[in-house]
Amino acid sequence: MKPLIRSLVPAELARLVAESGLPPFRLRQLSEWLYPHAAWQWDTMSNLPRNLRDRLAQDFDLAGLELQERQVSEDRTRKFLFRLRDGSTIESVIIPTGDHPTFCLSTQVGCAMACRFCATARGGLVRNLEPGEIIEQIQRLEQDLKAEPVPGLGGKQHNVVFMGMGEPLDNWPAMAASLEIMTHEQALGLSRRRIQISTSGPREGLELLLAAAPGVGLTLSLGGSDDAERKKVMPVPGRTPVTEAVDLAARYAKVTGRRATLAWVLIKGSTDKLEQAARLVKLARRGNFKVNLIPLNPLDDIDLERPEEKGTLAFQEVLTAAGIDTFIRLSGGRDIAAACGQLRRRRGA
Repeated sequence: MKPLIRSLVPAELARLVAESGLPPFRLRQLSEWLYPHAAWQWDTMSNLPRNLRDRLAQDFDLAGLELQERQVSEDRTRKFLFRLRDGSTIESVIIPTGDHPTFCLSTQVGCAMACRFCATARGGLVRNLEPGEIIEQIQRLEQDLKAEPVPGLGGKQHNVVFMGMGEPLDNWPAMAASLEIMTHEQALGLSRRRIQISTSGPREGLELLLAAAPGVGLTLSLGGSDDAERKKVMPVPGRTPVTEAVDLAARYAKVTGRRATLAWVLIKGSTDKLEQAARLVKLARRGNFKVNLIPLNPLDDIDLERPEEKGTLAFQEVLTAAGIDTFIRLSGGRDIAAACGQLRRRRGA
């Protein structure tokens, strides 16, 4: 396959134009077609010379995603199944949240983490997405919103969360390039305040994120308050102990000046015990954190259950009484398997 031209960061795109001997205004024209206009055919770029379009088409692909299925939930959440050029599939979601839409994006085909509460890893990890495939998800969802605005949210700027398929920090080179394209004024021009990375906390990825300090939000998914407890639902402590992951996230929060989030999935009889909440308080006090509690969303191939509401509220009360800002996150789109932990590759590799 040819590389996707949207995988080039703005500096690489500028170098491509310069090395082609083209005047600088061609870079502006090309960038406008790629980003504000979101062109998917070379012939659409009518103000670029034919020989330039032909040369670009020889070296690059313009589109990497093909919509296979679009589902709309009772709560207005939208889920998209995209087929990639190699036949693999990924899912992306538009979530109406508060006064704005939120895009939930995938960063890998499948996932290697094998968390018990998540459907994505059922088939294992197939491959990383390249930057252009990540960026194109945003643009495809933007076009869907433009064609059919969410009632009451028309024209509102969307947020982006990397909480879809895959472990974002295991695909850091593509993530770094994607963040640059997303936030650059000559590309998508999104505010860093509107971008959130959710991770299970691999040490290597957290260290790379900390070194880059891109200023986007960070959510660390825990699953347990110590390594033994965590390993029962998230087989990652062997890579990074819980306290080390929390401390790296705390350092990131300090460097960026943004409060980080600790995410805790509540599973009945497993991760909903009040003594676990007390230990979670101690973890949250290791840095500038808030806590998101996520009651388990149902999966079709495991017998795990979400706790009753009173159990969830009791767990929250332990944290709030200790002075930890704690929120219960209700996931949308459960009726179409679009909620947190439910995304899964369907049809194909």
